Amino acid sequence: MTRALAILSLVALLSGCATTTLSRFTPLGQAYPPRAEGCDVEIFQGRRPAREFVKIARIDVHIEWSAWFQPRLDDAEPELRKQACLAGADAVIDLEEQMGSHIETKRYHVIATGIKYRP
Repeated sequence: MTRALAILSLVALLSGCATTTLSRFTPLGQAYPPRAEGCDVEIFQGRRPAREFVKIARIDVHIEWSAWFQPRLDDAEPELRKQACLAGADAVIDLEEQMGSHIETKRYHVIATGIKYRP
């Protein structure tokens, strides 16, 4: 009985430290075909590329966590890149970070714009 209670307590503790990541993109007008998985995507934070471009998608990455985990932009970057590839984007600009919490659940949300370089 004591062993079962210890295992149940451990499972409850570990599930209480869960992290959830959700991401998506929304085309801004014309939809572009996706690029290959793991494609090279530039991320411009606080600046814009020198090349001409067109905005093609809004990208959202949402991370929820509890306990000790404190997400940062580095934690959202893999999902930003993945969604940019799916949207057909070459780069990501206009990053906006939002943080909040509700009781013990904390939220980190990144909104960005996927762009396609003009030829």
